[in-house]
Amino acid sequence: MDYKLVDNNQNELIIIFQSAGRIPKETFERLLNGNVSKEEIKSLHEKYTWFKFSEYDYVDYLFIEDYYSNSYGWYMFDKGESIIDELNQELTDFITKKNYKKVTAYGSSKGGTGALIYGIKNPLINNVFALVPQIHAVDYIDRKLSPYKKLFFPNTDNNIENYFNNILFNDDFYKDTNYLNTTIYIYTGMGDEQFKETLKFNQYLKKIDVDNNIIINTSMKKHNEIVMENVPFVRSALKLIALNKTMKGPRLLNIDDDILLLKDK
Repeated sequence: MDYKLVDNNQNELIIIFQSAGRIPKETFERLLNGNVSKEEIKSLHEKYTWFKFSEYDYVDYLFIEDYYSNSYGWYMFDKGESIIDELNQELTDFITKKNYKKVTAYGSSKGGTGALIYGIKNPLINNVFALVPQIHAVDYIDRKLSPYKKLFFPNTDNNIENYFNNILFNDDFYKDTNYLNTTIYIYTGMGDEQFKETLKFNQYLKKIDVDNNIIINTSMKKHNEIVMENVPFVRSALKLIALNKTMKGPRLLNIDDDILLLKDK
């Protein structure tokens, strides 16, 4: 597990899973042709997203790198093989060693997917704040990164791809009930490319009694804009979630026990 810890000597921790965008298209081409060093790729992953949040010292911050499958692995796979149990154990060891009392998993896009996976999987993670997560990661690869798919799945195997694509809807993934003490918040918007899939996931979590809340941006802004044009809200919401405070704000409207609307600024 490659990471950077910002240690503010606190009892609470926010784990920040990285979004995509670290690797330029031309580097993907070089990766496909084997013309790039591992050191170069690793250096790209060390440019952490959301690092400015660490200026706020109410918690410690653990920035996790997604250095798998030669490029990205959605914190799930490396060359088509699962890394979930291994990475989960490393997170457990880290949290236990530092003796954190409360842990929040946070991330946007690909990082939101990672936050959900380990928030559900790891009993030591208490809260999840996932922004516009890729609910179906392989669908995203097929749409956005299809020329480079062999970097993620070197051997064509539909069963493996389907497993990772639908892992968040796999009943077996929840069988250990490690999520019972976890509260999940998902931030999305009607213009996000996987908005409908996110709503279905919200309903699935309700069906299996996972404590989850969905915040819906009312604009038709796209994937990145939903997040990056509302950073003050995201920062404030993350603090409320990490400190187990009530989700509230002048632009938030609670229309149900677990559904909130965010009026875009």
